Amino acid sequence: MVWQPTPYTAPLLVAALASFSFAAYAARSRGRGERALVRAFVGVALGSGVWSLAYAAQLSATALDATLFWNRFVWVGTGTLAVAWPAFVLAYVDRTSWLRPRRFALLCLVPAAVVSGALLIGPEALFYRDPSLADVGGYLVVEYAPTPELLAFVAYSYAVNLVTFAVLGYAALTREGVFRRQAALLLVAGVAPTVAGVLGVWGAVGPTFVDLTPVTFAATSGVIGWIVFRHRLLDLSPIARDTVFANLADGVVVVDATGRIVDVNEPARGLFPSVAVGRDVVEAFDSAPGVVEAMRGARTESSREGEFRVTLTDGESHRFLTVDAHAIDGADAGAPPRDGAGGTVLLFRDVTERETLQRRYRTLIEKSPNVVAVCGTDGLARYVSPSIERLLGHSPAEVEGRPIVDLVHPDDELESQRAFERAFETDEPQPLDHRIAHADGNWRRFETTVERLFDDTEEVVITATDVTESRRYEQRLQVLNRVLRHDLKNDTNVIGGYADLLRDHVDEDGGDYLDIIDRKVETLTHLSDQAREIDVALHNEAEQTRIDLARLVERLSESLESSFPDATVRVSTPDAAVAHADELLESAVRNVLENAVVHNDRERPTVDVTVAAAGGGYRIEVADDGPGIPPVERAVFSEARETALEHASGLGLWLVHWIVTGSGGELDIETRDPTGTVVRMRLPAADADGGTAAEADAEDTPAADADGGNVAGADGGSSAATDVRD
Repeated sequence: MVWQPTPYTAPLLVAALASFSFAAYAARSRGRGERALVRAFVGVALGSGVWSLAYAAQLSATALDATLFWNRFVWVGTGTLAVAWPAFVLAYVDRTSWLRPRRFALLCLVPAAVVSGALLIGPEALFYRDPSLADVGGYLVVEYAPTPELLAFVAYSYAVNLVTFAVLGYAALTREGVFRRQAALLLVAGVAPTVAGVLGVWGAVGPTFVDLTPVTFAATSGVIGWIVFRHRLLDLSPIARDTVFANLADGVVVVDATGRIVDVNEPARGLFPSVAVGRDVVEAFDSAPGVVEAMRGARTESSREGEFRVTLTDGESHRFLTVDAHAIDGADAGAPPRDGAGGTVLLFRDVTERETLQRRYRTLIEKSPNVVAVCGTDGLARYVSPSIERLLGHSPAEVEGRPIVDLVHPDDELESQRAFERAFETDEPQPLDHRIAHADGNWRRFETTVERLFDDTEEVVITATDVTESRRYEQRLQVLNRVLRHDLKNDTNVIGGYADLLRDHVDEDGGDYLDIIDRKVETLTHLSDQAREIDVALHNEAEQTRIDLARLVERLSESLESSFPDATVRVSTPDAAVAHADELLESAVRNVLENAVVHNDRERPTVDVTVAAAGGGYRIEVADDGPGIPPVERAVFSEARETALEHASGLGLWLVHWIVTGSGGELDIETRDPTGTVVRMRLPAADADGGTAAEADAEDTPAADADGGNVAGADGGSSAATDVRD
């Protein structure tokens, strides 16, 4: 075959070689960038290469059959580029929804039809009317009349190109930094061949027999190479920038090696309004010189891992930031800046909330009424709160650096050391009761907790509470209580004994006065016994036990009937009702039962006692038909206090409350209509999984009253207390 080299053969071969090289490079680098972008770029490079190489062969052929043969492959390249170029632009601007199978099939429809027709039917039958070779300017070229199919495809191609150019132009206007330069250069690489092809067809540039579109690829390949290698098109795409950089909650500023800001996201602009692309970094951060220091420090080995802190002040408000600086691309330690190479990424994180919380917690510790200390495994105090000076008279500086047990009483030193060691061994809080030396030479009593600060640190935090005065107060109350109860009971016994001796020495009228003395003696004796039971209830450290409420209520009810023959006691209990309660629960139930009879103003009092399942536990309900509890008594109980003008008539009220609530139960008291009182004691079942207490509280049956009806308001109430009038 005879070939005719033309002036356009060499540029076309250069364009083909460059295009195939780009395709090979992109295919080898497909794992580094966005997959859709890389694939589309490979398609663009292959389409350009096939078009350029086939067109070079077409122009060099001297026979019509050979010319039309190579022209078929020109259409293969043209059709490939007609699909790959818009796909590349869509991937570049992150419009990947158009690359899904159905939409992509629409994008391929026209180019695929053109390529299929050119290969199967032939371009001479589809696009060229009466093709022939003619000598033009010394070269044999194809002359033809365009068919409507050719004109339609050309119009389609130009329309698609115009859309892609508009998209790239918008990206160049809206993006910043390296991404703006990428979009602008891609726009040039796309527009130049199209414009050259149009001008060539019009005869404005070059001979009319040459399609300058693939010829221009030789020039635009240099632009593509600049974008790929200098602006890292396949490594750094705006997809990553938009989805990561721009959407970061933290502020990001990119500075090049010359100290110019080349990119910035919205959070950074919000923190530093003076920051803008193109500004010198020193000028942009004149209000925060620490930022420039962080950037310069990123280029030295000693500061590479450091974190800088910046405080922004706006009037009376402050914002606290951390600045992380990372050198990139040639900004290595000790390397001098090079124009256009390297730079620094500044990452700003707003830690105002964290800093405010830390300062608040620091203030709470410093103002705490307790002594807070941090101690290492060596036993030396690393931190002591300022409260130690107020509580023990020592300044923190005097204690920090010393063994933590230096201030502990010698008799308590061994146990304190053991608690300190156990805190490291078990990672569990270690309670401690010991004495600590005051600066005045006295010993103060402290309740202390030693516990591991964090799992990954070898430190413990020590929290010490001064309980010296509360222990003294408690001790005095205990002594006073015991002395009072002892003397009260002894004196009442003496009074009762002398009253009995007077029986034989007074007349009939004097006997009435002796009866009053006997009743008061009995009341005082009962008061002393209740004080003893309350003392036991408040200081009882024994574990709670299982109590069958059914048997307990039946036994106490029988005892009540024996003690008060005129009273009617009606009992309703299940076969068993095992609860988990304090051992003193019997005293509480007895007080409620006796109260229902003793303070009843009827000649024949009636008491209804019920035990029933209720809400996973059991309810004891005692209903009487007496006068009810005076409002003043219930007010004292609900406020849980005693005053000089308002006080409970006895200690039974408090005794029942402390025992039942101490058992994990609840108390409730209501007034019956028309008269009487209902007292409810709810207690947890011994079997936490349900057992016999599994019945729902829906059948919360109230106790029957004296006439066989229901007790009004027996549906239960909030935790309150019952009154036992002594």
